[in-house]
Amino acid sequence: MNRHNHSEALADLNAACHKIAIYWRLYVDWLMEVGWGRLALLSLLALILCGMLMLPGLATLLILVSIFVKIFAGPRRPAQALPDKS
Repeated sequence: MNRHNHSEALADLNAACHKIAIYWRLYVDWLMEVGWGRLALLSLLALILCGMLMLPGLATLLILVSIFVKIFAGPRRPAQALPDKS
Protein backbone atom coordinates (compact mmCIF):
# COMPACT_ATOMS: atom_id res chain seq x y z
CA MET A 1 0.00 0.00 0.00
CA ASN A 2 1.20 3.45 -0.76
CA ARG A 3 0.27 6.79 0.75
CA HIS A 4 -2.61 7.31 -1.69
CA ASN A 5 -4.23 3.99 -0.78
CA HIS A 6 -3.88 4.76 2.93
CA SER A 7 -5.60 8.11 2.55
CA GLU A 8 -8.45 6.51 0.58
CA ALA A 9 -8.86 3.83 3.26
CA LEU A 10 -8.93 6.44 6.03
CA ALA A 11 -11.46 8.54 4.12
CA ASP A 12 -13.68 5.49 3.66
CA LEU A 13 -13.34 4.61 7.35
CA ASN A 14 -14.25 8.16 8.33
CA ALA A 15 -17.32 8.07 6.08
CA ALA A 16 -18.36 4.70 7.55
CA CYS A 17 -18.00 6.02 11.11
CA HIS A 18 -20.12 9.03 10.23
CA LYS A 19 -22.87 6.82 8.79
CA ILE A 20 -22.74 4.48 11.79
CA ALA A 21 -23.30 7.43 14.13
CA ILE A 22 -26.27 8.59 12.06
CA TYR A 23 -27.84 5.13 11.95
CA TRP A 24 -27.27 4.63 15.69
CA ARG A 25 -29.14 7.88 16.46
CA LEU A 26 -32.00 6.84 14.14
CA TYR A 27 -32.12 3.41 15.83
CA VAL A 28 -32.26 4.93 19.33
CA ASP A 29 -34.99 7.38 18.27
CA TRP A 30 -37.01 4.54 16.74
CA LEU A 31 -36.48 2.40 19.83
CA MET A 32 -37.87 5.14 22.07
CA GLU A 33 -41.08 5.17 19.99
CA VAL A 34 -41.59 1.40 20.09
CA GLY A 35 -43.55 -0.02 23.01
CA TRP A 36 -42.40 -2.88 25.20
CA GLY A 37 -44.85 -5.34 23.64
CA ARG A 38 -43.63 -4.67 20.13
CA LEU A 39 -40.02 -4.87 21.34
CA ALA A 40 -40.76 -8.31 22.85
CA LEU A 41 -42.34 -9.47 19.59
CA LEU A 42 -39.40 -8.17 17.54
CA SER A 43 -36.99 -9.86 19.95
CA LEU A 44 -38.77 -13.18 19.48
CA LEU A 45 -38.66 -12.77 15.71
CA ALA A 46 -34.94 -11.89 15.90
CA LEU A 47 -34.30 -15.05 17.93
CA ILE A 48 -36.14 -17.16 15.36
CA LEU A 49 -34.38 -15.55 12.39
CA CYS A 50 -30.91 -15.71 13.93
CA GLY A 51 -31.60 -19.29 15.01
CA MET A 52 -32.34 -20.24 11.42
CA LEU A 53 -29.16 -18.46 10.30
CA MET A 54 -27.18 -20.15 13.11
CA LEU A 55 -26.24 -16.81 14.72
CA PRO A 56 -27.66 -17.03 18.27
CA GLY A 57 -24.96 -14.77 19.72
CA LEU A 58 -25.94 -11.97 17.37
CA ALA A 59 -29.59 -12.21 18.41
CA THR A 60 -28.68 -12.13 22.08
CA LEU A 61 -26.45 -9.11 21.58
CA LEU A 62 -29.11 -7.21 19.62
CA ILE A 63 -31.82 -7.95 22.17
CA LEU A 64 -29.69 -7.01 25.18
CA VAL A 65 -28.50 -3.77 23.56
CA SER A 66 -32.08 -2.87 22.65
CA ILE A 67 -33.32 -3.46 26.19
CA PHE A 68 -30.47 -1.49 27.78
CA VAL A 69 -30.95 1.40 25.37
CA LYS A 70 -34.70 1.45 26.00
CA ILE A 71 -34.24 1.42 29.78
CA PHE A 72 -31.39 3.89 30.10
CA ALA A 73 -32.00 6.33 27.23
CA GLY A 74 -35.51 7.26 28.35
CA PRO A 75 -38.04 9.23 26.34
CA ARG A 76 -36.69 12.23 24.46
CA ARG A 77 -39.95 14.08 24.00
CA PRO A 78 -40.49 17.33 25.87
CA ALA A 79 -43.11 17.22 28.59
CA GLN A 80 -46.51 18.48 27.54
CA ALA A 81 -48.02 21.30 29.54
CA LEU A 82 -51.26 20.52 31.36
CA PRO A 83 -54.27 22.63 30.38
CA ASP A 84 -55.29 25.36 32.81
CA LYS A 85 -58.41 24.70 34.91
CA SER A 86 -60.08 28.06 34.47
